[in-house]
Order: sequence, then C-alpha cells, then structure tokens
Amino acid sequence: MRRLAYSACLWLCCLSLRLPSLAEDPNSCKGSLLVWPNTAPTLYLSWTGTIADPMAECIRAQFDKVRGTTTRVVLELDSEGGYLPAAEDAIATLRKIRRTHLLVTVVSRGRKCWSACVPVFLTGKRRHAALASTWLFHEVSAWAQEGSSRYKTVDRAVSDRVFRDYFLAAGVSEQWLKRLYIVIPHANYWQTGQNLWEDKSGIITYPLDNLVPRNTERPKY
Repeated sequence: MRRLAYSACLWLCCLSLRLPSLAEDPNSCKGSLLVWPNTAPTLYLSWTGTIADPMAECIRAQFDKVRGTTTRVVLELDSEGGYLPAAEDAIATLRKIRRTHLLVTVVSRGRKCWSACVPVFLTGKRRHAALASTWLFHEVSAWAQEGSSRYKTVDRAVSDRVFRDYFLAAGVSEQWLKRLYIVIPHANYWQTGQNLWEDKSGIITYPLDNLVPRNTERPKY
C-alpha cells in the first residue's frame, strides 16, 4: 500500500550540492521530496536520501503553495545523513513553519535517521518514530584529501554547538547526551528507536509500535 501511495505523489527530484560536514559518504549527494497532493489541512512531505541542498528550498516551495489552507505539516524522513550546512538551512525553514503551523516529524518502521538527519528530525514539535528504526550519532566531521589517501577531521567545537542548539533546545535529555558524549569520540554510535525510547533520550516523543495489524481475512472453516 505504501508503494501505491508513493506512486500517487508528486515527485520532485532535488539534486544537491556537495558541502562539507556530518558526511558519512561525500559522494552521496542526492535527495528527493515526495508531496502528497490534496491532503488539506495537512501538508504531507517525505524526504528520502542525503540531507543536502536544495532540501530547504524544496520544503519552503511546497509550504508556500498551501500555507493559507493548511494548519499542519508532516515531514517523514529516511536518510543516511548528509551535510551540516544543508541541515541547518532545513532546520531554519522548518522553525519558521513551526511558528504558525503544527510541525510533525516522522521516522517510520524500517526507516533510518542517521547523522545530520537527527537535528532535522528534532525540529518537530511532535516527533513520531518507530521502535524498529535505526539511528546513527557521531561528531561533526569533514572529509579531506591528502595525496591519494582520504581521511576525516573532527570538529569538537561545532559538535558542541550542534548538541546545544539542536539537541538540548529540542528537549533531549542532558543526562542522555552526557552518556552519548563519552562514546562518540572518533566513533559511530548506533541505536534503534527502541533503544532511544527505553533510555528516555527525549529524541522520540511518540513511539510507533512494532506490531501493525494487517487488513486480511482469516480462513473460514
């Protein structure tokens, strides 16, 4: 049913620019925005792929079309992370939307929110995420080249700012962040939605259970 719903959507291909920061793969620079038409008073959006330009422009353009006829914006995310400048642009756009409209962010069952996706997700006033979703946390880093080898540099000061401005500001548990801060230096930290919910991280405000009823008939005997 999800595939059928997607086929009815307006498909906007949003090719992104290459930017440094929070990048798991500097060559993954594509994202796409799906828009569900005729769903007033709710605007349903779904961003799949890298958090990269022109994500903010895509969201803003769709919101501007319906700002007077909608009261709620739902943004579903499925992303392997991306670039901090693009994430911050998207966050600024979403915060403006949140001033006048209810903003809901969603990570569904089997989906992912890695790296730069997390602060974008945290922009939602209501944050729905599945227990069966995957999450990745690490320090802010940039890709660099030196001869034929490629390496990452870590910026701890920027990491501190991201945690302060986007995590703590969204109500993420300070105690949970302190534990995170210990394990992420020069490392990736993987979590499931269930881990985040059971640890009372404050990232997810409304959990989506693993059990989903199917609309099927039982055999009649």
